Amino acid sequence: MFSFDDVVEDIFGNGKYVVLLIAIPYYGMVVGSFLLTGAVFLGNTPYSRCYIDPFDNKSSFPNLTEDFIKELFIPWNPNAEDYDRCKRNLFEDVGLCANNLNSTCISQLVNSTGVSVVECTDGYVYDRSIFDSTIVTEWDLVCTNGIANAVSSFAFYLGLFCGSIVGGILSDRYGRIKVFRVAPIFIFISAFCTAYSPNVYFYSVFRFLTAFFDFVSIVAAFSFVAEITKKNWRIAIGLGFNAIFGAGCMILSLLAYAWRDWRSLEIAISVSILPLVPLAWLMPESPRWLCTKGRLAEAKKICVTMAKRNGTELSADIWRKAEKNFEPAGSNKNAKTKNINSLRETFSRPYTRFFIVADMFVWAITSMVYYGLILNTGSLVGNIFINNAIGGLMELLADTVAIPVISFIGFTRTKGYSLFIASVTCLASTVALQFGSHIIAVQSFATALAMIGKFGASLAFGVLYQHTVEMFATVGRSTAFGLSMMAARIGSLFSPFTAQTNYEIPWLSPTIFGITSLLAAIISLTFRETKGQELPTTFDEAEKKFKDHLQGTVTAKIFCLPKVSGNIFPNADEKDQKKSWLSE
Repeated sequence: MFSFDDVVEDIFGNGKYVVLLIAIPYYGMVVGSFLLTGAVFLGNTPYSRCYIDPFDNKSSFPNLTEDFIKELFIPWNPNAEDYDRCKRNLFEDVGLCANNLNSTCISQLVNSTGVSVVECTDGYVYDRSIFDSTIVTEWDLVCTNGIANAVSSFAFYLGLFCGSIVGGILSDRYGRIKVFRVAPIFIFISAFCTAYSPNVYFYSVFRFLTAFFDFVSIVAAFSFVAEITKKNWRIAIGLGFNAIFGAGCMILSLLAYAWRDWRSLEIAISVSILPLVPLAWLMPESPRWLCTKGRLAEAKKICVTMAKRNGTELSADIWRKAEKNFEPAGSNKNAKTKNINSLRETFSRPYTRFFIVADMFVWAITSMVYYGLILNTGSLVGNIFINNAIGGLMELLADTVAIPVISFIGFTRTKGYSLFIASVTCLASTVALQFGSHIIAVQSFATALAMIGKFGASLAFGVLYQHTVEMFATVGRSTAFGLSMMAARIGSLFSPFTAQTNYEIPWLSPTIFGITSLLAAIISLTFRETKGQELPTTFDEAEKKFKDHLQGTVTAKIFCLPKVSGNIFPNADEKDQKKSWLSE
């Protein structure tokens, strides 16, 4: 049976031109990693405490040490096992020691005056040994205002959510490359404006717009790359997108180390977007997309050019088959396809419905854990630049080893085991910190566990892309993938708030990540293996595959899946398939 993959195989040749075209979206993914993980540095929350007037005035009290001030004025927080960041001791008559602040006077002060614990009233003092400024230090986004930092990250992930929906619609309607050419312009404008935000509200709006246009660009680029790549390259190229993201995280650590002021770092990130603007104009439109739109002459011209630059030529016989396959929009074949509501067909079949809901759940949890671990990088013990670079390295390694691992044990077990790794390491790091939070060796061990968890989440994330595409029917594949991506964006929306809890309840977010990852791992192990199998074409074919895989299992009984599906053949044009199935 002919498909456009035959054309791709015919014009692929030595693949040099295709590699060049793929390199441009890959660079876009590097820039995307700057934008997405930039919050680790832009929104970093350094150690802070209440400003104590007048004793934090170094011109008046140059000899007072930090430890001395904390011991006298900052109460102990038993939950965080550290000095409180949001409260201070208020003595009735601190003026008694204003000019004679020594141990004798302090003893008399504590014993002779009343003391109460109050919120910070005169601002905050920040540790500026790592960063000159972040949005937290500039706008005092700590304590009661700390939620604003989480909201700014929420705005970014909301932009990713909206971009994932709109990006697919725009690239399907107007073309992959038209969208990819326009999006970087708006990414640059919104990212550059972010650097000049007067307050956290403008910052959140510009971060939303940056994420929105970035994901519009990524969706278009991912579709383009998949459509010009031959079949036996797709897994490697798809995982390569995630691997190059990890490389970008490592580069970002270098940029953040060079620019310690958040505005300067954001400008540097925005400037890195500019090369995409001219590079995108070097890329031709996806010939596969042009064929689906009936623009065969344009598609042929591009295929001829691609073949020539790949050191081969387009076969006349192959192209005649392509022209025959892509009939005019008014044909009966395309009319039937147009009349199918893929969303309704997906949810009308019990086994397909179970697997799409389960897949969406696994996507949501994996995304929450993945982005949560990224945002948690700033709270880990150790150098934040090295930690972020190691996290990127884990991403790179995970997607590199995914290819041979999938070849050996398949998609299902690779995904399930990697989520188990994320779960166990998150829970183990929590236990380690609870029983040895003040021991350097234990803190370093917990950081190592968190990085292994990042490896597991990254590996699961990379596998999810390809496994989702292969599980569902061709006629509903884009719908299934779109639903899964939407679920992933919903999961990522919770990441900023789970990370924000670290400052009050350090064990909570890794516990959430560990438990939910365990549940996602168990569910993902029920998925149908697709390695080396034919991809289902129709909804009924996919339903049969799902039913054969799950029928009679404990999972089918727990979720009350029927032994014989109900009305799973709602289309009149699939009666022949129904007869053949029932006769088996």
